[in-house]
Amino acid sequence: MEEIFSEKFEYKNNGIKADIAIKTATQQKSAAAPDISATIDERHAFLLRHHLAMWDVLASCEITGAADSSIKNAIPNDFTEIFENSQIHHIICTGKTAYNLWKKNCAAIYEARFNLTIHCLPSTSPANAQWTLEMLISKYVLIRN
Repeated sequence: MEEIFSEKFEYKNNGIKADIAIKTATQQKSAAAPDISATIDERHAFLLRHHLAMWDVLASCEITGAADSSIKNAIPNDFTEIFENSQIHHIICTGKTAYNLWKKNCAAIYEARFNLTIHCLPSTSPANAQWTLEMLISKYVLIRN
């Protein structure tokens, strides 16, 4: 399974809020603050070490700038190989758009077949500025549990 992630791993940096929220939420309360200057390889290792994977719901789409509301002609990723070769049971969508795209394009194909539970967490995008880091961490603790 690691080979699949290693071959296809791509990290999109939407700022440090995502790193801090995910890293803090997965660590014990007494753990040191996460390293926000980590390299892509270090971030990849972190995800593997904590049995996490980051993947876009969509393989492609037409979008104007970064406006989720402008998404057209969405083509979902094919997750079959990933689910068949792993023990993934929880999908965490970061933001309502990702959650709605999953439900519309992927839920019927994968949820029952692979016994998946879907969770929707707030977006860590800088566009979601109303969510403070503390608020994000309070929701992302779901990952640790």
